[in-house]
Amino acid sequence: MAGIVSQMVFGKPERNKQVDQSLLAGLLGMFDDEKFVKEMLNSHAPDEGEIDDYSLFVLAENTLKAATTIVDGVANPKGAPPAPVDYKSPKEGFNPPLEAISEVTCQLTCKALDTKNVRETMVSLFQELSHYSWVGKAVVTLSSIAIYYADFWRLAQVEPSDMLGESVAILKGLPAITKPADATKIQVFGVLNEMIKTILDMTGCIVEFEQESKDVPELSTAIDISTSVTQIIISILACSIQFTTLISVMVDESKGKDLLAFARKVNMINHTIKSQLEDFKQKKEEIREYQRLQRLFNAPTDNVVLIKAFFCIKDEPQPLFLGSTKTTDKIDSLRRKNVLLLISDLKLSSYDLSIMVNIYNQPKFQESRYEIVWVPIVVDQKETDIDTTTTRQQFEDLQTQMPWYSARYPSLINKVAVKIVREKWHFQQETIVVALDPQGKVECHNAVHMIRMWGLEAFPFTDSVVMTIWKRRDISWFELLLNDSVIPNIQEAIKLEKLIFLYGSEDAKLVQELDEGIKKMADDSGTAINAFNVTKVALFWTRLESCMFSMMQAQIDVLDTLMQDILKLYASFKKDGGFALLAKGSRVVISCTLSSASKVVANYDEWKKVVGIDGMTIETAFKVQHDQSVAPETCYHFYIPNTAGHMPEEVKCPVCPRTMRKIIKFECCHGAH
Repeated sequence: MAGIVSQMVFGKPERNKQVDQSLLAGLLGMFDDEKFVKEMLNSHAPDEGEIDDYSLFVLAENTLKAATTIVDGVANPKGAPPAPVDYKSPKEGFNPPLEAISEVTCQLTCKALDTKNVRETMVSLFQELSHYSWVGKAVVTLSSIAIYYADFWRLAQVEPSDMLGESVAILKGLPAITKPADATKIQVFGVLNEMIKTILDMTGCIVEFEQESKDVPELSTAIDISTSVTQIIISILACSIQFTTLISVMVDESKGKDLLAFARKVNMINHTIKSQLEDFKQKKEEIREYQRLQRLFNAPTDNVVLIKAFFCIKDEPQPLFLGSTKTTDKIDSLRRKNVLLLISDLKLSSYDLSIMVNIYNQPKFQESRYEIVWVPIVVDQKETDIDTTTTRQQFEDLQTQMPWYSARYPSLINKVAVKIVREKWHFQQETIVVALDPQGKVECHNAVHMIRMWGLEAFPFTDSVVMTIWKRRDISWFELLLNDSVIPNIQEAIKLEKLIFLYGSEDAKLVQELDEGIKKMADDSGTAINAFNVTKVALFWTRLESCMFSMMQAQIDVLDTLMQDILKLYASFKKDGGFALLAKGSRVVISCTLSSASKVVANYDEWKKVVGIDGMTIETAFKVQHDQSVAPETCYHFYIPNTAGHMPEEVKCPVCPRTMRKIIKFECCHGAH
C-alpha cells in the first residue's frame, strides 16, 4: 500500500529512473564547464541587505547533523550508536530569509525534475540568489536542502502512538524505502547521506573562512569563494535530485552509479577547500605572529623576551644547548646579560667560527656577563627537510665546535622570526652578529665585520666602538686587510717594506700575461717583487668587504681618502674586470684596474731606463708611467653593495661639483666572489 501511495505522489517509476541519472550526469559535467561557471559568476549582484550567514549556517548545520545521524542508523542498523548532536545557537534575534528558502526549496525539489534541464535550474537558482553574498547563496541553498531532507527523515523516529506522524510517514513512503528487503536502495541512501555530510563540511569551511578573513584582507583570496559556492550549489542540486527519485521509485542495479562518481568529485573538491582553509589559517597565524614580533623587535623591554621569539618553545621548555657543559638550558638563563646573536646558515665559515671561539675564550669577554647564542637558519629548504640526516649532520658538526649557547636543533627556529630578521636585520645568506643589551635593545645590527677586522679590540661590539676605531688616522687599511691567514708571511713582507704586487681577475688570460710580465720585470731589474694573485683567495674578499662594510657602519664619508681607496679596489674587481695594487710595505703606491696595470707592465722595456735616475725607484717609475700612458676615466664611479648597511642618500663627485648618479644593479655570482 505504501509503495503505491509513493508512486501516486511522485510520478511514474520508469521515467524517474532515467531522469535522475541523466540530470546527475549533466550536473557532473558542470564542474568543469568553465563557460557555464563564468555565466553563473556574472549573475552575482549583491545588494546592501546582507543576512547573517553564520546564524543561518548554524541552523542548517543543526538540522542536517540530526538528519544524517538518523540515516546512519537506517543505513547501518548494526553500527555503533550515533554520538549526540552538538547543537549550536544562532545569534539572538536572528530571522532567517524564509521566502528565499521556500523558493529555493521548490526549485531544488520540483523544478529540476519538471524541466529535465539542470542548466535551466541552475540559472534559475542563481537568479533567485543573485542579491545575496556568495556565502549567503551557499547557506540559503544548504538550508533549503536541510529542510527537505530533515523533514522526511524525522518521520523515521515517530513513535507508534503518534498516529498523525505515522500517517504522514506512510503518505511520504517512508516504510517502503526503509524496509530491510530493499538493501540496494538503503545502500544508495548511505552514499547520499555521506555526500550531504561532505557538502555540509564544505559549506562550513567557507563560512568559517568568511568570518576569519575579515580582519586579514590580504588573505581574502586564499579560497576562491565564488567558485567554491558554485560547486556547493551544483552538489546540493545533485543531492536533491537523487533524494527525490529515491523516495519515489524502487532501485535497479544501475541506480546510484552516477552518484558514486559525483560523490568522488565532491570529496575531491572538499579536500581542496579544506586544504586551502588550513593554509589560510596557518598564514593568518603567521601574520598575527609577525605583527606581534614586529612590535617586540621595534620596542623590546627584555632580551629574554626577544630571544624567545626566535624559538618555538611551546613544546620545548629548554631550547638551548650549552656547548661547554653539553647540557640543555632555558632562555631565562640569559636574563640581564649582554648577548651576541650569531645568525648564520649551516655554511658558517671556519674562519668566522675560529674568531668567535677566540673571543669567547678571552677572560675579558667571560668576565663582562656576555653570552653568544647561535641561531642556525636553514636556507632554501622546505620545512620537512630541516631535520634530514644531512642537515642534522651539518648542524651537529658546527655545534660541537661551539662552547656557547645554540639552538638544540634547527627546526626549533621560528620561521616568522626569520622573516623579520631578513627584513629588519637584513640577513640574507652571509653570517651576521647582532649585539643585544640586557633590555633587548640592539647595540649593533651586524658586528661581524668589526669582529673580523678588529677581533676583541672592537669589544663590546657596538656601533659607537667601531666609529671610534675608524676615526683614528694611524690606520693602514692595506696592513689591516692583509694578515698571515690571508697570505702566509705577508706581514713580514710588509714590515720589511718589500714590494708587494696584488692583483685579481676572472680573466685568466689577462692574469697569466700579468704574471709573466711581473716575473720579467723582477728578473730584469733585480728587484724582489712579492706578487700574489688573490682571485681565488676567498678570505681576502671576505676581509675586503668587511673592511668596507665596517667603514659604512661607522658612517665614514664615502669621499674620505681611506674609504675611496677601499671602494676603488672593490669597484675595479667587481665592475672593471680586475684590480692591481702595488705597495711598498704598508704604503700603497698605486691602485688601478688590472687592464691598465697590464699595459704598464707590457711597456716595461720603454720606461725601465728611467729607473735609478735621480733616485727614481721601480715602483715610482711604474706609477709615473701609468699616469702618463693610461688615459684618465671620463666617468668616475665606485661600487657599494646594498648589504653594506648605511647607504648615503647623495654623494658629490670628488672630481667635479655635480651630484653623482645612483644606479641599482642586481648581481649573482653563483656562490663565488
